[in-house]
Amino acid sequence: MASLIALWCALLAAMLGRYAWPLDLFANFRVQYTLLFLIVAILLFALRSPLLGVLAIAGAVLGAIPIVSYMGVQTARADAASPKFRVVAYNTWFRNHDYAAMGRFLEQTQADVIVLEERDRDDGALRIGAYLHSYPYSFNERLPHGAIVFARWPIVSAESLALTDGPGVRAARVTIDWQGTPVTVLGVHLHWPLGPKSSRMRNAELAGVAAFAAAHQEPLIVAGDFNAAPWSHHFRTALQSSGLSDCGAGHGLAPSWPSQLGPLGIRIDHCWTSQHWRSSDVRLGPSHGSDHLPLIADLVWSAR
Repeated sequence: MASLIALWCALLAAMLGRYAWPLDLFANFRVQYTLLFLIVAILLFALRSPLLGVLAIAGAVLGAIPIVSYMGVQTARADAASPKFRVVAYNTWFRNHDYAAMGRFLEQTQADVIVLEERDRDDGALRIGAYLHSYPYSFNERLPHGAIVFARWPIVSAESLALTDGPGVRAARVTIDWQGTPVTVLGVHLHWPLGPKSSRMRNAELAGVAAFAAAHQEPLIVAGDFNAAPWSHHFRTALQSSGLSDCGAGHGLAPSWPSQLGPLGIRIDHCWTSQHWRSSDVRLGPSHGSDHLPLIADLVWSAR
């Protein structure tokens, strides 16, 4: 009964995350609450407490509502001639210095674009880039919480883009020439929402991403470490106002952080795309020493 009460308190806190930053932190663990509700329900029924068991089942159902769309099966329907595009978003962790392992892995992904985070404190991006023989183009400005982009295709323009009018991170805005089509990639590493100030900045940065996307008419991909789970009110609000789609929807939960917890982790690394794309697959790669797992998204060109 104590576990049931605690789970209901945690779930209600997650649902009220829009009102206070500590409550929003509870939203990160909505998948775990759902699983725990089911375990508690089984125990309660085994202990012949059917009313409490039903209450636990109700908590599991309520907790699972936003999760269902990510657990379904969605694949991009396209013929073999449809152009494919692969993007990798990888928070490499500033404490991780296994540059060779990361570089070799990224080279083998055969991605079109690679977005790296947490390489602004050292020359790690250059040392990783030494292994990226298939990526002759890059945008590397070492800014706090910045992102670095490696591309297989020519970069026609690039800038560090402010996401807010006040303090906050700057995104790496890169436009590449992809087989004659300009494609904009926005690499982001948003603030971790621990504390009221950082939480406000993270939320403002999410809103900044949404505003940029809503005003951008050409093909767009946003990728990186959002430091927000899909179950967060602020994440859902930004996604809806951006007009973009979450690549991960229909391709599983992809818990990318912390890598040490595997399937018990939370999903804070994301890829959003404009209507020009459909996601055919989203999966995680090996950590290679990072506290994040790299996100690999395969996209299909579907512009009409």
